[in-house]
Amino acid sequence: MSTTPNPDEVTADLALERALQWIDRPRDTSAWLWVGGRAGSGRTALLREIVARHPGAVHVDCAGKCAEEVAREVATALGIPAPDSFKDNFGTVARRISDDPVIVLANTQWAGRLRTSREPGRVIDRVARALITFHPRGLRMRLLVEVDDAPGKADELGGRHLTLQGSFESTPPFTEPADDAALSSALDALALAEHRFVPLPVWSLLCSALGHDIPESRLESLLDDPAAGEWIHRTDDGSGTALVSFKQEAAARRLRAQMPAEQARSWHAHAVTALSAADAPEATHWYAERALAGHAAADGQFNAFLEDTAAVAGVSHETLFEAFEAAFHARPIPQGTAGARLHYMALRGVQPSSQGEWLALLHLTLKQAGPTHEAAADRLLAAAGPVTLPWRTLWAQGVGAGVFSTDEVVSRPILRTLQIVHTPTGDVVTARTRHEHIGTWDLATGTPRPEPDESADASGTTHANQGPKGWRPAGALSGEVDLPRMPKYVLRGTRSGHHVALATTDGVCVIEINHSAGHEDAPGLHKRLVATDTTLARADLPAQALAPTTDWLTDIFGTAAVKRFPQETLPDTLTDSDTRAFLSDVGFPCVTGLLELDTTDLEHTGLIPVAEPFGKPDDSDSTYFSLGSWQSARLLLDGRDGRVLQDGWSGIEDELAGSSLAQFVAMVRLYFWWRASWWSIEDTESDLRHWLNLIDPQAYDTQGWQRVFEDYNFDDRV
Repeated sequence: MSTTPNPDEVTADLALERALQWIDRPRDTSAWLWVGGRAGSGRTALLREIVARHPGAVHVDCAGKCAEEVAREVATALGIPAPDSFKDNFGTVARRISDDPVIVLANTQWAGRLRTSREPGRVIDRVARALITFHPRGLRMRLLVEVDDAPGKADELGGRHLTLQGSFESTPPFTEPADDAALSSALDALALAEHRFVPLPVWSLLCSALGHDIPESRLESLLDDPAAGEWIHRTDDGSGTALVSFKQEAAARRLRAQMPAEQARSWHAHAVTALSAADAPEATHWYAERALAGHAAADGQFNAFLEDTAAVAGVSHETLFEAFEAAFHARPIPQGTAGARLHYMALRGVQPSSQGEWLALLHLTLKQAGPTHEAAADRLLAAAGPVTLPWRTLWAQGVGAGVFSTDEVVSRPILRTLQIVHTPTGDVVTARTRHEHIGTWDLATGTPRPEPDESADASGTTHANQGPKGWRPAGALSGEVDLPRMPKYVLRGTRSGHHVALATTDGVCVIEINHSAGHEDAPGLHKRLVATDTTLARADLPAQALAPTTDWLTDIFGTAAVKRFPQETLPDTLTDSDTRAFLSDVGFPCVTGLLELDTTDLEHTGLIPVAEPFGKPDDSDSTYFSLGSWQSARLLLDGRDGRVLQDGWSGIEDELAGSSLAQFVAMVRLYFWWRASWWSIEDTESDLRHWLNLIDPQAYDTQGWQRVFEDYNFDDRV
């Protein structure tokens, strides 16, 4: 590491003098200072001295913490109560700041528990940026943030910067003895570890994953080698577990950077396999809990790792979500995968207070994912081991987040009534919307049961709704209820003994309280102050959209609405062979009630030629046929080339509605499916737009198709 002075760098004493002057300088607005320098230059010590000179300063050491933890510590240190509404986030905290505070965020470059981590960037982007953006105007806040590149952050986010001179004394390069290459390999393995502290047996395992079998006894002897002592040392975790770590984390970072990316990925993949093995030594469990998710993120196969429910159960929720953010940074998550499930959990604010609560929430998510994930849910419970779940899900009905297909309308009724009723044959759960009965199920098994009559016994039950500030008695604005805290998508709860029926935006489920677990839940709302940075990839275009079938149409429109026209009934002037084949083999939806599309007359009249298709005699050689109307214009079929057109009567100038009949029908079918479905959290509009553009880019670009996504007053918008 170079120690050549940079003309923009300053000594620690001068930096302290300038920082104190900057803090005390009279001004009417807030300001921020980025404090940079190389490892060992004294940045952290400088900030500690500033805090000592300003005892009222808010000082948060970000080392080893995720952005969510940093945000919560800042809020607590500022004396701002944790936001008590699901609508609040860290921006809310920033808006409530008063008293002109000095806020110091130290060691942001070492944020996170893992070495493969996005938390340093997330602390800057989600915490520091929020303080800069949302603090009240007129506030005289002073924000000091320790970073690696102070000038770069000043260019990006404004403010001033200080860069300190100096660094740790450079660790001398190790000269390998001619007869022993063990130390170099051992250092590489230790640097590639995802946790900064590694038990000796795990160190040996990691060496083997790197392709160098070094027994524990040899590693023990290396620790006593003076050459190794310049790099690493023994430590412990406070419970007596013997650990090994680098003296300077910067040295580990440097060694990691030297390894070729493909070689590092391969090594991490071997580490995941070794640490996830069912027969992995007991000594690896401590490390796997803290580091396995980081290795899975580093090897580029995080989705595959998430499918291994037993391995996931043994990983701490803190490192799992940290690795999740790292694995999918700037990499959209494929829909329908385990990564997508985790994305939706993060969007819904899942922030566990314990490993038991985390496994209970993950088990609920797997149950809501449908029958194909029942086995995974069972494996999760089996793998929980000594971890006690405060509650577990017995069954779930409905459509979980992201668990849908275009084969049917996504139905998620808004439940207004959720009851647990006592019947002679056992307790049941019954659910109703404002207007209709949705279902009745056995309380313990979820087996469908007949709807009880209105006189059925519902005594001994507690009813609650979840409002913006959490659970409250049903019908009350506030109050306490004895229900486990839940994310905001859980809307209603009814408790009878140790069973709780829950109505969510996805459906209905029943959980069973584990009384032997005690009250493991943390107080407060189940929410995050800091949002996830992950995004979902676009969904794949359904294959049927490029070659619609009768079944695909009837799945949405119903059998009676899809009309086939035998070839012998079609006019001879309809000369386009593809259109004739589509009408006779697949059929055409004779429907109404969606965006002013009405093709119902076609079922009775068949294709009727239009004499003046565009309000005047047509001089082309084609014959045009009426399909009905769309957006207050006639919808026409060009008999020569099969295009679907509108006649401009409504004022829409673009004639094209579909480059072919099959393309128009596919677009209408997908739009109807999307518009008729109920979306609790999924952003499917962007997928639909992408699909329509793939099906028929020329038609999709027209005014007629663009306006169906805009806020027009369609008389029959569903």
